Amino acid sequence: MTIEFTLLQDRPELLPVIAEWYFHEWGTAVPGHSLAVEREHLEPSDHGEDMPMVLIALEAGIPVATARIKRHERGEHPEREFWLGSVYVDPSHRGQGLAGLLIGELMSRAVELGICDVYLQTKVDDGGLYRRLGWLPLESILHERGFRVRVMRRAANFNAASVPAGSA
Repeated sequence: MTIEFTLLQDRPELLPVIAEWYFHEWGTAVPGHSLAVEREHLEPSDHGEDMPMVLIALEAGIPVATARIKRHERGEHPEREFWLGSVYVDPSHRGQGLAGLLIGELMSRAVELGICDVYLQTKVDDGGLYRRLGWLPLESILHERGFRVRVMRRAANFNAASVPAGSA
């Protein structure tokens, strides 16, 4: 498997594919959300900002996975500025370590932008993959849609390769 990475802002023609992935994975559960709204959220910023930063993994030029870093996922802690989210791997490519590769590349790019800490929220209480990649649990909170999420933090420059295999 040879994977290349590209930013959505450099390949805007991939926006419909990424929007459809995100909408079908998460958006259909949000009342009033639509594929059109999802596409709007992914449109490149016209303010010259680097956020959201949507990274896409390509195999033979075909998108197979994506993830993004955006600002202020949760409003109750404005000091928690940068958030990893929307980690999606096409079902045909799951179980091959692609999410870890994608997140590693995204975090390297975050460091280049001067980002120090990155937060995330996950339904997996022990953190699952994210714990193995260096995120540490901060708190468990009630999501606005009524389920509990684990909020986690990681230094952007954390070396996930230093975590022993199988540790959580």
